[in-house]
Amino acid sequence: MQNLIARSAVIAAFSAVAALASSAAVAGPTTELKVTGVIKPVACTPTIGAGSAVVDYGTITAGSLENGKNKVLDTREVPFSISCEAPVKMAVTATDNRAASKVTGLGSLVSATASENSMFGLGSASSKNIGAFHFTMKQGSFTGDGASVDTIGSTNSSTPSWSKSSTGGMSTDRMLSWAPAGTTAPGSYKVLSGTIGVTAVLNKPENLNLTQDISLDGSATIEVKYL
Repeated sequence: MQNLIARSAVIAAFSAVAALASSAAVAGPTTELKVTGVIKPVACTPTIGAGSAVVDYGTITAGSLENGKNKVLDTREVPFSISCEAPVKMAVTATDNRAASKVTGLGSLVSATASENSMFGLGSASSKNIGAFHFTMKQGSFTGDGASVDTIGSTNSSTPSWSKSSTGGMSTDRMLSWAPAGTTAPGSYKVLSGTIGVTAVLNKPENLNLTQDISLDGSATIEVKYL
């Protein structure tokens, strides 16, 4: 009789365990909680000039050109600023939109430090390339949130190495940023403002069709990059 009772207890215990296992295996209804959103970088807006990003050299008479020589036009200056929603580290790069029209070898006429990559095409007329132009984020003209800053430069790479730029010259293989005066690490700014200097150099007159109007058509895109 005792054996029968013991056996019944074992069977009852096994049945209880089996019932729990069966209950765990069959889950109840579920629902999923998702958390979504987008973290966006601080938006910055670059502005050239007072509503117009055009540097106009006006009328250049053909008689002012001298055979065998490239004419270097006066440097023109325009205001440049970057306004951001909040202080942020940033840099600028430049793309030559008229690269195919660039007359090479003119950099030394502008500056001893002007490389070939810092010269931008001036467009073409009658299949003749007009020349090239150089522009700078003029060193010493910039302020960041009202304080003087230095223009610094680096190769355009994922691991930039910054140094003070002697002139602030833009080029297609480098990027420029701004640092507190006397330092070389990009600072965070909400408003940057300063001056762009543009110098254009014309092709030699014998390489141009001077029987018609020749319109300078230089174009470069300045892009803000967040660091």
